[in-house]
Order: sequence, then C-alpha cells, then structure tokens
Amino acid sequence: MNHRVLPLLWLLLAASPVLEASQVSLNGYYEGEFVADKGRTPTPWNLWNPKNYFELKFTIHPYSHLEAFTSLNLLSNANDARLYLNQFHLSLKTSRSEALLFSREDRFWMDSPLLHLIQTDRARDDNWGPKAEGFRGDFWNLAGFFGTGILYKFRTFRGEGYMARLGRNFGPQNYLAWVYLKKDWHVGPPPTYNEVTALQGQWHLGGATYFRLEAARSLHPQVRLAEPDPAWRLGSLDLRNWAVEAEIRYLTWHHFKLAGSVFAYGPNFTDEFSNRFNPSFDHEFDRRGFYAEAIYLLPYRAVNLIYKTRRFRTRYQHPVMLDHAYTTWWNYGEIYAEFIGGVNAKVSLDSWKDNLGTWNHFLFEVIGENRAMRVKLQYMIKDIGVNTHGREVEYSLGQRHLFGTELRVNLTPSLQFYGRAAWGLGTFRTWESVFFQLAYRRFQNTEVFLEYGEPGQTDGNLVQDWDFSDNPYVKPVDRLKVLVKFWF
Repeated sequence: MNHRVLPLLWLLLAASPVLEASQVSLNGYYEGEFVADKGRTPTPWNLWNPKNYFELKFTIHPYSHLEAFTSLNLLSNANDARLYLNQFHLSLKTSRSEALLFSREDRFWMDSPLLHLIQTDRARDDNWGPKAEGFRGDFWNLAGFFGTGILYKFRTFRGEGYMARLGRNFGPQNYLAWVYLKKDWHVGPPPTYNEVTALQGQWHLGGATYFRLEAARSLHPQVRLAEPDPAWRLGSLDLRNWAVEAEIRYLTWHHFKLAGSVFAYGPNFTDEFSNRFNPSFDHEFDRRGFYAEAIYLLPYRAVNLIYKTRRFRTRYQHPVMLDHAYTTWWNYGEIYAEFIGGVNAKVSLDSWKDNLGTWNHFLFEVIGENRAMRVKLQYMIKDIGVNTHGREVEYSLGQRHLFGTELRVNLTPSLQFYGRAAWGLGTFRTWESVFFQLAYRRFQNTEVFLEYGEPGQTDGNLVQDWDFSDNPYVKPVDRLKVLVKFWF
C-alpha cells in the first residue's frame, strides 16, 4: 500500500458531508526534552539538542460501525523540524468481525503460547516505533470458528509480510488453530523469504489443568545443518526444520502446582517474526529437552516455594554447529514470603551449566511498601567461584557482588521522588550507577520530571540488568534532563 494513499483516504473522509452528523474527537500530546550534560564539549553542562514533540489525534465515527483515526506530528530538535502524518487506521467493526486499514500502528499480535512464533517488535518493522502499513481482518464466534489475516508492506526496506491464523473452538476452553507466516524480502539467493506453518491446540483436562501443543515447520535460505542427521528423524520425517513443544499446566494436588513441557527445536528452524528462533536475537536452534516447574504454597502462610528446571541437548553454539552435542541444564529455586506491614522478601539461587562451565548466581531481595513510600533492596552474587584467583576464564568477569536499592517517596500529594542506585564489587574493579527523578503532577494532565543520571543502566530490575551486572566500566553519568508532558 502506497504511504500517500492513507492520508488521501483520510482527507476524502474528512471532506464528506456525513461529518456534520459524526462523532468527532480531538486529543493531543506534547513532550519537551531538555538535556544538559557535564561531558559535553567544548562547554560543560551545555544544553544539548532540545527536543519538542507535539501530536494531534483525530478520531471520527461517521457511521455506527466505522472509525477513522490519524495523528499529525511535529518533531523539532536543534538540527531541524518536521511535520508529518504519523499513525492512521480506518476500521469497520461488527459484533463478530473487524476489518482494518492501518499505517505505522502495532497491529500484529497473534497467539502462540508455547513457541512464541509472533512477537510484535519483530513483525511491525520497528525503527523507533512501528513503520509497517497494510490490512488486518479478524472474525470470532462464527459457527465456532475464529481467524485473523494480515497483509502489509515494510517501510524501512523492500518487502512484504503475510500472517494468518484460522481456528475452531470446541467448547469455551478447547481449540485447534492453523498459523501461516511469511516474510518476503525479494533479494539474495532463493528462497528470498521465510515461511512458517504451524498447528496449535489446547485441551482442558479439568480444574486448572490444560494440555497444549504447538508444532511448526519453516523454510528459510539459511541452512545450519545440511546433512541428514539420525537424531532429527522420526521415521521418514526429517525434523531439521521443525519446532515442536507440548505442555501440561497446571497439575494441582493439595498445595502443589506442577507444570512441564517437552520440546524439540530443529537446527534449521528459523522464524524472523520471533526473537526465539531469529539468528539476530535469541537463536534457540537445535534443542531437544524438557522444562518443569513446581510450586508449593505453604498452608496458612504467605510463603511460596518455587523450583524450575530446563535441560536440553544441542550442538549449536552461536553462530556455529559443533561436532558433538553437549548438555545444557538450568536450575532455579526460590523462596518468596509476604509479611505483615507490606513487606515481602525473596531468596533465589539459579545455576546454568553448559559446555563452557557452570554459572551459579544468588539473589536476595526485600521490598517494603506503604501509601507514602516503596523501598527495594537487592544483593546478588553472580558467577559464584569464577575467576576468584585471576583471569582463569576469559569470557567471564568472574565472581562479583552486586548491591542495588530503589526508593519511591510521595513528598507531597503532587511531588514524588524516585531513585535507584547500584554498586558492583568485582575481582579486578568496582563500579556504580545512579539515577534520580523528581516528578511534579500539580496540574491536571501535566507531568514535569527532573532527572539525573542514565536510566538505561539499571532499568532491567536493578542488579539483574545486564547493562550493569556484566559491564564493570559502567559509571554515573553527569546528565540533567527536564521532561515536560502534557495531554488533552
């Protein structure tokens, strides 16, 4: 779909005489960002690249089932300013269906409970926000059937995407569904696309117990295992480009809850709409194993005991296939307790063992909360026992002690303080990170923030954020930022 067509559709609709009787709404949003950085040259604390962003959102209902929406955006910084039409959709919705033309909106969600074949940040042509445009159609409760179809073009590169899901419900909690995905980029050696076909099913076994199954087959130009392998054959069926997972969740007995799954992810199975089976992200190829989870709820106590484990065999060590398979085994244990007075605590130990070694981590966390404030304290030992007497393992920082604290306080009804800080003590060096924020919300629909530091260093749950725990060269950033947000 040509990106010039969508604004034209909007203008034609806006010019229609039926607007006199239409429901029209106008909303807006403004965000100003002003940054001063001590490290800026040639002048420290120079006000750097102020940004102003303004968005007007128009929504029109010319008929009872028809909706049109678009947003007009203005973005300016120290270099330039631009005015552009951003998001758009035109939807026709009934009690059992919806048809939608869209542009630059995140309209790609489809259910894939086990394999996670569709993740919207991979599907939506993301470049600081969704860029794709196309058509989406959905229907449900139609003689027991449901379905979704999406056809769209990428904007940041040449190509198209096709997504479909068709299924049937057998009662309120059972279903079977078929999924088809295709990403076509038109260049390179054939095939110039990635195609995935999948079958999904869910059966309710009673109470809180369900059995779920998902099996998928892919076609992709990249081949990791070219020769047939007996380990990936099931009779006459070659499973090198298949991914299969079956799960039971939850088996409940008194205070026990159990769940588990078995899986086989072929070495040639690739899905570019997913993080899990994408060579640029999690690359979970060539895995055969199981997952199990057990939860015990202590009677008459707010205490949970949790154990999780995942074990699989593989030859894939990114980005190559090894000559021999090895075993990876992950184990996780946790004790979680809640106390009177809004305090809860967690102690966990997890272990990851592979062909490179064994990696053990300990975490203690306590959180206290009331109406006025919330405090979180964390202590973590990562890679226990590794490199304690020198750099014996080059690909690990070695054992390190990580401390983190997070504080949120309501200073007044309209003024809130938020801050977090973390410290790392390694074998060879120490490091730290801080971030503070004052938030003022005195006026309706208005927020003003004063920030110091770099929030991205610890935004992944303090000391568990890889940006901090795996980077001993992190240090506080002398940066002040003022954010002003207003909407109507």
